[in-house]
Amino acid sequence: MAANAVGQATTLLIQLISVPLLLHYWGAAYYGEWLLLFTVPSYLTLSDVGLVAAVSNELAVSAAQQAYRRTIVLLSSGLVAVGYLSLLSTTGLYTLLSAVPYQQWLRIRLITEEESAWTLIALMLYVVLCLQQELLSGVYRAEGRYATGRLWITATRLVEFLIMALLVLLGGEAHRVAIAYALVRGVSLLGMSVDCRRRFSWVKQIHPRYVEWPVIRELVSPSVSFLVFALANAAVLQGSILLIGALLTPVHVVVYNTLRTLNNAIRQLVGVVTFSIWPEFTLAISQGYTHTAIDLHRRACQLTLWLAVGAIAGLELMGGPILHYWTQGAVQAEQPLFTFMLLATLLYTCWNTSATTLIAVNRHQSIALSFLIGSLGALGLGAVLMPHWGLVGLAAGFVVADAILVWVVLRQSLRLLEGERMKELFQSIITDFGWIRQVKQLHRPTNSVAKEMEP
Repeated sequence: MAANAVGQATTLLIQLISVPLLLHYWGAAYYGEWLLLFTVPSYLTLSDVGLVAAVSNELAVSAAQQAYRRTIVLLSSGLVAVGYLSLLSTTGLYTLLSAVPYQQWLRIRLITEEESAWTLIALMLYVVLCLQQELLSGVYRAEGRYATGRLWITATRLVEFLIMALLVLLGGEAHRVAIAYALVRGVSLLGMSVDCRRRFSWVKQIHPRYVEWPVIRELVSPSVSFLVFALANAAVLQGSILLIGALLTPVHVVVYNTLRTLNNAIRQLVGVVTFSIWPEFTLAISQGYTHTAIDLHRRACQLTLWLAVGAIAGLELMGGPILHYWTQGAVQAEQPLFTFMLLATLLYTCWNTSATTLIAVNRHQSIALSFLIGSLGALGLGAVLMPHWGLVGLAAGFVVADAILVWVVLRQSLRLLEGERMKELFQSIITDFGWIRQVKQLHRPTNSVAKEMEP
């Protein structure tokens, strides 16, 4: 949890600083065009077809069972398969962009065509390197060093941001920033690979000769479901930006993205809990420790709900002054847009936390499809409402979709957690705080231990 807290705090810090920095040095219009360009290569995160997450889950299970022959095969096969898929997807996307007037479609006028081309190429390479590094971080998770893997990626993002800020301060433009991102990520991936080989002897045996395609075929179903999750997230994140760019203006893109960044601070806060319990769910459920899994689910839902409620209440009261100070008055906490976005964040927190039980053991196929349908439905409803309500229409679409997903996901999670009931779950979330006292007692030394600790 500490490693995830550092990671989320770093992400939040980067977002809080980068928005006013880029608004000041690039201006709202140029910054909006950068966001639109960044959106296009982001779809390459789908090119792994969900293999990164599925292989990482299986690596954790195999390592826990000390089946190191299988871990070698899994990692070797995963790295090669993700590499092939990335190459194919990158080639296809570049060919498509070369054949269509994407600058005209996205209304990009300040960034020249040549700069746009270099920006897109560098960002495509950057996304491919991110996928490889995310898969390699699964080695640390499998070996019980989850925190080390997260800190590697956190440090990489921090260095990327510092170099980006330096380039912008020196007058650097979009394509130079994109190239710097790719270079930093490549160096970090190389360093992580060397560190894994030094720490874990079995990683030294990773080689293409251990690639076994039947192992990959076994993971097709959970992998495709992770792809569906990624498609749904892309619809929520990149799809909403593209929809606003098509129906409104780049300035509206900046307004929505800034308000969403503030909302994402809450999602990143609760992500500290969900990402931390993911490895524990994998072990508890796969080894049949149902009672442990039920306790984890209750405490995770309780923590994320109350954290989200407190943070949302704080932003509802202080969001206006925070935005005014943060963006120097360039973006305001428009109402009821801001309230609708906060409500969608609360609902998303509820179902996303519960979904971790299913995701951790590759049993998330049905909820992945529900998430995709809900996301596309939210965009469709937003497209209908935006001409009349503006950005509020898009936010309202996500509120409706997330409210439905809360019910769908909870039912699926409780079906996996045999013996758990909806009523008992709600009672535990609202009233059961005795575990906090138990945790304190676990960390409080007894009198005999305390005496032994005395000099």
